Order: sequence, then C-alpha cells, then structure tokens
Amino acid sequence: MNIFENKYLRKIGILIGLITLLSLIMSFNPNPAFAQQYRIVIIPFKINAEKNMTFLKDGVLDMLSSRLSSGENVEIVGREETEKVVKAVEGILNEGKAREIGAKLEADYVLFGSLTIFGESVSIDSKMVDVTGDRKTLAFFNQSKGIGEVIPEINNFAEEINEKVFGRVMLPKELPAKQAPQVQPDDIYAHPETLAQSFDDDEVAGKRSDLNPAFIITRPQKSSREFWKSRNFRELINGIALGDVDRDGKVETIIITPNSVNIYRFENDRLLEIKKIDEDKYKIFIGVDVADINGNGYPEIFVTSLNPQRNVINSIVLEYDGKNYTKIVDNSAWYYRAVELPGRRSVLFGQRQKTGGPDSFSSEIFEMVWSNNEYVPDRKVLPSNLTNLMGFALGDVMNDGGETVVAYDKSDYIKIINQSGRVLWTGSIHYGGSTHYFEMPSFEPNSDNRQYYPMRLSITDIDLDGKYEVIAVKNYELTGRLLKQLRKFKEAQIESLSWNGLGLVTNWKTAIISGYMRDFAIGDFDNDGEDEIIAAVISKEGSIVGTRPVSSVISYDLKKKTSESKTVN
Repeated sequence: MNIFENKYLRKIGILIGLITLLSLIMSFNPNPAFAQQYRIVIIPFKINAEKNMTFLKDGVLDMLSSRLSSGENVEIVGREETEKVVKAVEGILNEGKAREIGAKLEADYVLFGSLTIFGESVSIDSKMVDVTGDRKTLAFFNQSKGIGEVIPEINNFAEEINEKVFGRVMLPKELPAKQAPQVQPDDIYAHPETLAQSFDDDEVAGKRSDLNPAFIITRPQKSSREFWKSRNFRELINGIALGDVDRDGKVETIIITPNSVNIYRFENDRLLEIKKIDEDKYKIFIGVDVADINGNGYPEIFVTSLNPQRNVINSIVLEYDGKNYTKIVDNSAWYYRAVELPGRRSVLFGQRQKTGGPDSFSSEIFEMVWSNNEYVPDRKVLPSNLTNLMGFALGDVMNDGGETVVAYDKSDYIKIINQSGRVLWTGSIHYGGSTHYFEMPSFEPNSDNRQYYPMRLSITDIDLDGKYEVIAVKNYELTGRLLKQLRKFKEAQIESLSWNGLGLVTNWKTAIISGYMRDFAIGDFDNDGEDEIIAAVISKEGSIVGTRPVSSVISYDLKKKTSESKTVN
C-alpha cells in the first residue's frame, strides 16, 4: 500500500468518525432542531350549538395550530389537504377513522374533537391519536360555564400535548414582584385610559403567562382620574353628536331633546348655548348625526324622528346657510346614521320604514348619497331582518382590511355580520339598552307592542395603535330582561371591545356611574386638539306625574392631560 492510499484511508476514517460523533450529538442534544420530526393532522372541531359558530371552529383550529407548531420539530398538515381527505373517509369520526385519515396523509398524530354549547354550558371533548396505535390516545374533556372559558381550556390542552407527546415543557414566565393593590371604593370619576390591567398579572399570571397575546384581554381597575360633567338639564337628552356645523373651525356639540335641536360649544369649562331650534309638537327626536354628505362644506345635522304615536318615521335634516340653520329635508321616511370610514370621509346610511310586517323595524340598510336635493339610496349594505340602523356601524372590526357590520340583535347582543347578511359572530353579553321605542302594528285593541331601538355602536381606532375597536354602552337594568315592555336602568358604563380571532373581548371599561346613558359621541369635544368620549346621561326619566327629567353630559379624556383635570361644572 503506497503513501497515497494510506492518506486516503485515513481521510475515510476521519469522515466516518465525524459522522458517528454527529449522530451521538443528535441523539443527546435537546435542541428541537435535532429532535424527532412529527407530522400532525388537526381536523376542524365539530361545533354543536344553536347559533352559527363558524368563527369558533376557525379560531380553535388556528390556536391549536399555532401552539403545537411553536417548535421546529412539528409540522401541521394544511387545512385544505386535511379537509379533502376527511371528506373522502366515510363514517363517524372516531379513533379508527382518525388513524385512517392520518395514514393517508402520512402523519404521526391526528387531533380531533368537538365543542358542545347549550345555553351557558360549554363542553370540550378532544383526542390526540397516535396513527400507529403504539401510544395510548391522549384524551381531554372539560365542561365549564361561559364561552369565554374555551380559549384558556384549549390552551391548557395544547400545553398538555406539548408536554406529554413532544416533551416540550412550557415554563411560566417570571414576573417582577408586585405590591398588593390598595382597595379603593368605586370612583365615578374614572378615566378609561387608566382602567386597564393586563390578565398577565396577579393570580392569573402564572396560569396563562404563555397565552398567545392575541387572546389576552384586560380588566378594569380603580382610578381617581376624573371626567368632566356639565350642569344638569331639566329635560331629556335623546341624542348627542359632534361636528363643526357652522364651519368656524371649532367643534360644536349638538344635543337633541324630544322636540328641539340644541347647539352648544365647550368654552371656559362649560357648555355655551349657540342656538336652540324648536320643532313642532308632532315630532319626537330619537337620534342625531353630523356629516357633510352633500359636499358643500357645511356638515348637515341628521335628526331621526318619529310622530307622536311613535309608529311613523318623519326625520329632518338641518344645515347652516351662513346665517341660520335651515331645514333642507323634512318628513323623511328614513332612519339616518353617519359613520366615519378611513379613506372615504363620512358616509351616510339609511333605513326606510316599511308599512306593516315583521321587517318594518329592520328593513334593508343602504349607503345614501345626495342627488337632486334629496338623500337617495345608492348601494345596499345589509339585507332586511338583521338589525335596526340606530345600532349599526360599519368598519374594519376584524382588522383584516375589510368592512364588516357590527350591530345589535333584538335582545341587545352584539353581532358581526358580513355585507351579504351572514352572521359571523354573536356575543353572549347584553350591551346597549335604550328606552327609545317604536310602536309596532298590532291587531289587538289596547295592546302594547313596543320594539325598543338599539343603542349606538362605534368602530374606531381610539388609541391610535393601528387596530380598530368597538365602543359600546352597557346600561344595567333594574327589571332584568324578564319584563319586555318595561325598561328601567340604574347604572351605566362605556366599554371598549376588540376582535381576538374568536370574538369581541374587553380592552377597558369606564367605572360604573349612576343613571343610564342615552347616547355617546367621539371627537374633539373641548377643542383642545385631542379626542374625547362624551355621553348623554339620564339621572331621572321624569315619567312620574309631577316630576321633571334630569340629564347631563359627561366627557372622558382619551389621553392624560398635562394640565389640571377638568372640573365638575
């Protein structure tokens, strides 16, 4: 053997040694990059519920995929590929069928399950099946109250799979020590910006610290921050809106009572009356919006109103002509609601009253345009029988770049609807709560057939973080929901909600105040360059003979002021 052959054999020996060493390293190194590779099929969970819960099926699938694929050694089979094979396998889905599906997709494990929702009870039943049958099936069952528990329980199951199947222990994050919070009495002068505390603190931190941030919500805490309050008005405030209606560069506050339109401006820490427009006794004003729809530079004041019997819509539209506020539309059979849409300025929506029938209260909703000195429907935004326009908003509520409707149903549950009329999600908590009502047609003498109007909703990026939120009022009833024809409210608060992939969850809420809120608006109420939330608060309805109503306006600063807080006037 010559010298060249010896060198060649030595190189071969070194190469074999390196390969052997690398194999040993891979067998002992805990780094996931060197760990066994797994291929998992996640079959979309079956949803057993009375309502359409497609959003929940998608959300659970996305969450499980995200939590289980967090390591480099796990591959999740694509949804389209999975659903194609699932459809081809006949019979009831069980462990045997799951293994058959897994074998066709060349997977190691198959995860499947179901969610059963009955009233407030929610049951989760799921299994992680080894396709070869060598390992015991990992089963998970949980029954709880409230759909809000679905997210943490699915997260717990994902952690159990990571630990027992893949050997990945998800350690809780260490948090800095915190002082015990001081217990304070309820403060009615709470500031929404300070009413937020993350669920990743206190007793919840260790349990859910590894939860996907997309599913973390916040809860309120006490604060001494004040809101501004106006003097008391000895009449009912039926609606409130903001806008520079006289084009003087300052924002005015438009307040409607049952029979008048009142224009104010915030000056010297109080509301200064600019103009009072009285209407005749044959109208009851129930809603107000401000927007320049006809494009002449002067924002119109859209006042939705009813006749004294509350069974006919006879709305009006006012506009400043440089000297006076004139009526450019009268006795209109349309409900009006104006919405600010990014890149499209203000958009007007209308809903026409129909004569008789169950859909007279919730007919089609249209985008309206100004043509031939009147507002006419341009395109249909929502089919009939879905909602009343008074509780309607359109915007990018899911933060996916699309325009989706947020509205109330007849029971004051918030729902999300696409523009073809498909309900994507319905909440399980009552919001809104209004004493405005429409007298529906009745074929029985002396019968009371009130249909209550929903409250205003708003979709806005209120904290300017690039994500849109839903702003809603929650009025708390004295009588509950059992007495359909009698509504009495005792307390109220404003709440911010945002979409987390499964539903609308709370970002923050103001402290509860006495009385109830009739309407709210968002804008630069005090002309300081920053937006506020203002609300019309009813302290006394004045419905008892010999009593007078008591109303007021409150304003919440959305940002902390550098100067002294506003004081109660």
